[in-house]
Amino acid sequence: MKFVNKKVGIIGCGNMGEVILDSVISTVEQKNIFCYDIDKNKLDEVKKNYKVNIVKSNSELTKNSDVIILAVKPQKIKDVLEEIKTLVNSKKLIISIAAGVKIKFIEKFFNKKIQVVRTMPNLPLKVCCGVTAICKNNFCSKKNYNFAKMIFLKKGIVVEVKEKMMSLITAISGSGPAYIFYISEIMQKISTVLELNREIVADVVNYTILGAAKMLVDQKKNFSAEELKNKVTSKGGTTEQALKVFYSNNLEKIFEEAIKKAYFRAEELSKIVSKS
Repeated sequence: MKFVNKKVGIIGCGNMGEVILDSVISTVEQKNIFCYDIDKNKLDEVKKNYKVNIVKSNSELTKNSDVIILAVKPQKIKDVLEEIKTLVNSKKLIISIAAGVKIKFIEKFFNKKIQVVRTMPNLPLKVCCGVTAICKNNFCSKKNYNFAKMIFLKKGIVVEVKEKMMSLITAISGSGPAYIFYISEIMQKISTVLELNREIVADVVNYTILGAAKMLVDQKKNFSAEELKNKVTSKGGTTEQALKVFYSNNLEKIFEEAIKKAYFRAEELSKIVSKS
């Protein structure tokens, strides 16, 4: 489904901005997509690969767009909003993916009721298995909110949350892929030390993680994570021995402390951005 008349601008064409661009292209005609980035080489690459409009400034992009997607780092958001604040009206929609940037922070730059959607996507959007948390302000229309959701649904699942949950979402799904990458790193190192063939170790470990994740998703209505774990664990077997080590070293507590640390840092960064 193409939105023929919808014009979308993307400010920031880094890793996540490019993934979002790829999603927007499936919903909006390329002639109605505008991109800007301070990196001119990146813009040349985007122009070559996606055949969209490249503009010379955030201001030009905002003038030409109905939807402005802020795909910039949190520390850059203030400068961008200062540049476009006189060009945004109540009919335009602002979608932010900037971590820690609250809706109120965006609203304060404008002397009018503007439509804002805040999102927290994670890296697996790149492989169409992303998780995007989303919320909106009171001025955002249902139509624009659904449009924002649709962009991210092209690349994974969308979960609607209250804005106060965004820091926790950041600690779980935003940082979460790194936790899994670390588990894979550990398993691969140990497997190699125990002399599993280096040529197959990555596939053995990563497909094990992929298969387990697929079971968690596909069988969630029938079995909880705990129940699936128990199905793999035979009394007196190998899995039981491994799990005993995790239990005796209180792995759950380690994960709890790690997630809390990430959560508190997300809250801290949010306050820093809000005061800037």
